[in-house]
Amino acid sequence: MKFKWTSSHIFIIKFLLSLFVVGLVIGIYTYYNQPDLVRDSINNELEVISEVITATRPNNFIRHIIIFSVMMLASLTVIGLPLIIFYFFYEAVSAGFLLASFFNLNGMQGLFFGLIFNVINKIFIYLALMYLILFSINYVKRVIVSIKNKDSKIYEYITHQIIKNIFIIFSILVSDLIIFFLANIIIGYFLFLL
Repeated sequence: MKFKWTSSHIFIIKFLLSLFVVGLVIGIYTYYNQPDLVRDSINNELEVISEVITATRPNNFIRHIIIFSVMMLASLTVIGLPLIIFYFFYEAVSAGFLLASFFNLNGMQGLFFGLIFNVINKIFIYLALMYLILFSINYVKRVIVSIKNKDSKIYEYITHQIIKNIFIIFSILVSDLIIFFLANIIIGYFLFLL
């Protein structure tokens, strides 16, 4: 699958990174605007996270199949692109909320643990979503031109879009498999930060 790095792609990547940072800030802001009772409840949950990490494995297979199947259908409809961008933003807000929670639990050490936890469990999701958004934008442009020209290339574009989506879903499942077996083992080495 060829991927041409043009100035428009760089602009979109900068936009997505900026959107991610904004999402992080909003997530942090949202956490600190929760009532004390809610924050205390979150802290109580995080205080037993070491037991959860050592006793369980992260299993996101079904969740990610459902989410990325919806993303796949959304990307094919052309008008579904905002939904994908919104979900990317939502992931950023969730990450900001989580980081603020760990910081509130144990200061800078908690924040560092939160970063490690987030990177190990979510970095591939963020990258997959960015890639999905990039090729979906190209797809939307080509489909609009194809509709205006009333040519038959639209079927070719849809086929390519489906193949790329299947590639992403397959990659996500491979990533989930690696995370299932290794993530909590790796994170376990950093539990001392809590």
